[in-house]
Amino acid sequence: MGKKVQEMLDNANQRVPKVEVNQAMEWMNDGNTVFVDVRSKDAVRDSGLVRGAVHAERGMIEFFADQEHALGKPELKPAKRVVLYCAAGGQAALAGATLLDMGYENVHNLGSFQGWKDAGGEVENL
Repeated sequence: MGKKVQEMLDNANQRVPKVEVNQAMEWMNDGNTVFVDVRSKDAVRDSGLVRGAVHAERGMIEFFADQEHALGKPELKPAKRVVLYCAAGGQAALAGATLLDMGYENVHNLGSFQGWKDAGGEVENL
């Protein structure tokens, strides 16, 4: 049998560094940083997202990250610092590993959206 999800998560967590909320808050207004919410559309609709974040569901991250694809999001450029988050951190880690595989170099896992909110991070609704 192929890899199990825990193996994939362990590998992704080894490759994608975690960033503390306070450090990520310092990057908020840095024009070279993009926050990316990889949760479902329903989750984002129900709870909001980090102010200024790009919504890119994990299942579509490859399409949104590929700048030559019709669905490529221009704000998600490989030269930027990318800070990913989700509900708990697992999807963000897996999405981060995908971005690294695609040639992105400066990718970080913020972990959970709730952790951001609990720390007083700015939030907006779609």
